[in-house]
Amino acid sequence: MKQLILLLLLFPAVTRAQDVLTLAECVDLLTKNNLTYQQGNLQAEAAQANLRQVRSQILPQINISVDQSVNIGRSIDQYTNAYIDQVYNNSSLGSRFQVPVFQGFKLQNQIRQNVLLKESAIENRTAVLNAQTVLLMQGYVNVLATKALLEAAIQQVQSSEQQVDRVSKQVNAGIIGSNLLYEIKAQLANDKFDQVTALNNYRTARLALFQRINIAPDDKVEFEALTAGDTTKHRDDAMTIFKEAQLTFPELKSAELYRQSFSYQVKSIKASNFPSLSLGAGFGAFYASTNNELAYFKQLNATRNGYVSLGLNIPIMGRWVTRPRVASAKVQERLAQNTLDVTNQQLRQAIELAVLNMNAMADKYSAAEEQSESLKANFALVESKLNAGIANIFEYSLAKANLAKAQANAIQAKYDFLMQQRLLQYYRQGNWSGVF
Repeated sequence: MKQLILLLLLFPAVTRAQDVLTLAECVDLLTKNNLTYQQGNLQAEAAQANLRQVRSQILPQINISVDQSVNIGRSIDQYTNAYIDQVYNNSSLGSRFQVPVFQGFKLQNQIRQNVLLKESAIENRTAVLNAQTVLLMQGYVNVLATKALLEAAIQQVQSSEQQVDRVSKQVNAGIIGSNLLYEIKAQLANDKFDQVTALNNYRTARLALFQRINIAPDDKVEFEALTAGDTTKHRDDAMTIFKEAQLTFPELKSAELYRQSFSYQVKSIKASNFPSLSLGAGFGAFYASTNNELAYFKQLNATRNGYVSLGLNIPIMGRWVTRPRVASAKVQERLAQNTLDVTNQQLRQAIELAVLNMNAMADKYSAAEEQSESLKANFALVESKLNAGIANIFEYSLAKANLAKAQANAIQAKYDFLMQQRLLQYYRQGNWSGVF
């Protein structure tokens, strides 16, 4: 009985836990459901398949053939090579073996090229996930921020409703005139409008986050709050972080591997100018119904034959064909180098901006908190004066508007700081471990 009571007490907590998504759980859902990341997965799989296809070209080719035919009219007897005019059937069995011996290392360079392309695709898949994770984190923080702004707007409405209720009682008692009630109700109407706007912003942010992780929107799902870390400014050097990021960031690794692959493509194309050597072998036998002296298997045994061949191919004017292809590959290599340079530049600029924003957001967060606390105390003073009849509605509305703006600034500054804090941590360590 005690166990049943304990289970019933724990059940609501379990249910609530299932309705709360953490940032890490959202990233897991992103990995499973995000189509942009799935496209990166498919590109990596395609690169792996291309590598297997190129490697298969270096393997021996073995074929076995079986033919059965019926000849009608004038034809050549396969057994005697004489002309005959009759209906007869014949069977043939054969096998063939062929393997490239030397092709100027063409296939080996193609394999090396596709190994690099496969590794580049794998790094690019991680880079795509990182980019989508940054967008997800921005959306997650935006949901928390808009929710906090909505809660602040609700508090503003509740405060105005309390004032309307208090002033209404005073008007009914004949203590004050009805004009003050109308002004307070106007303030309440403005606060309700701000609440509706905040609610729409919150709903839009939630929808965007659900779409990012590609699951159906659910009003029952809540998102776990993030805690703000130390607001003390760190003396981060953007160039130091960038140099460390150059060694770990998949965007740079992918671009560098892609650039390196073209050097092997050039070698593979140039290999077409060298002589190539191939080895082949075959075995066969046949049966013809025109030979009545030998049975089927005896004919196959009597007609068995085989061969071994070594083929040499020497290109005479191959350079005229390969030279434009080599030039095109070298241009592609320079384009890949330019892409690598652009990626380096973008990462360096992103880190520089993250370091600058981190320090700025820490200052802004602290200043906004102080401003909010100061205006909160000021509003409490003005509200008490209004209740005592020694302040007018204009002073009250101004103090209330200033407080609402300060609270909104503090909320926005807090979540901007949370975002920059985690983003810079990601840049520092080159991965998401501990960021969530």
